[in-house]
Amino acid sequence: MIADSLQKVIYGFSWYLDIVCEDWYALVWPSATDYKIVMPLPVKHKYGFPVLYQPHFCQYLGIFSNNNLTERQVVTFLSACYSHYYYISSYSFHPENYKTLQMSLQSLANIKYVVNTTSWLSLDGSENDLAAGYTYDRKYNLKSGLQWSWELGKSNDLKPIIELFANNHASGIEGGVGIGSYKVLEAIFTETQRRKCSELWYAKQGDQIHAGILLLKEANFAIYIFNAANDTGRIGNARTVLLDHYFTQNAERPTIFDFESPQVDSIKSFYRSFGGDEIPFITIEKTSLPSPLQQLLFLRRLLIKAKRDLYGALCKILDPFRATRS
Repeated sequence: MIADSLQKVIYGFSWYLDIVCEDWYALVWPSATDYKIVMPLPVKHKYGFPVLYQPHFCQYLGIFSNNNLTERQVVTFLSACYSHYYYISSYSFHPENYKTLQMSLQSLANIKYVVNTTSWLSLDGSENDLAAGYTYDRKYNLKSGLQWSWELGKSNDLKPIIELFANNHASGIEGGVGIGSYKVLEAIFTETQRRKCSELWYAKQGDQIHAGILLLKEANFAIYIFNAANDTGRIGNARTVLLDHYFTQNAERPTIFDFESPQVDSIKSFYRSFGGDEIPFITIEKTSLPSPLQQLLFLRRLLIKAKRDLYGALCKILDPFRATRS
């Protein structure tokens, strides 16, 4: 059904949900054996109760349908979901749900939500049209990056990009990155390679890989799911060169490229510099737990923050020692 839906995206397929979710269910209509509307629900269990959450490597889900959704249908699905779970850490709806969902939320004042954005770039223009959409800074950085004469190539080896990320980016992620996340990414890559719907590109200097990008594609929709670079890759604008190379290869095709923008201003600004459009989507949240459980969750957040602050302090202490050894 997902394959024929108006909201078709790789996140919604059952095989993808099986990889990224601890467990998942779905609201369907009109029946479990003949459904035309589906809302996948990723669930994990904490302290003995189910939690609706947004899994890693799954930017949004929402309501999938073969026909345009009515406001009444959206209200019904949204109300059923929201009333069933005491705790929704976050649940994001496909951007195609945005307009109808926004109208529906006006009649559901009890639902807490935020509007997030991602960046979509249409690749249906010519190479020149796409390049003309870059900001001045992006054009300058691309020109600078091309002077590094990066060797670009596809690969079926995920290990280098994971090592690049672990060594150069993981420390900046709130709460850190567990080994389980890398295992999920490896499972995604294995399955999408088998299905021929992923591309992994690296930028090299000699035998040394300095940057990589991983893309997922389903029909006419491509997702920038994962990327990493070391200091050399960043200085040499390797990821800009890699992305420009992909856009050039896929110019004049009816493809939407989703940068899967995190809600971080500096990163969003970088993605928008390629000329894409800022696309809104809605994320709902809910905390309706007994007081003792709410206190446990609050303490857990404090512990995560304390660990992060301690790690930052240790890095500042160690930096002078690293400088003397370099």
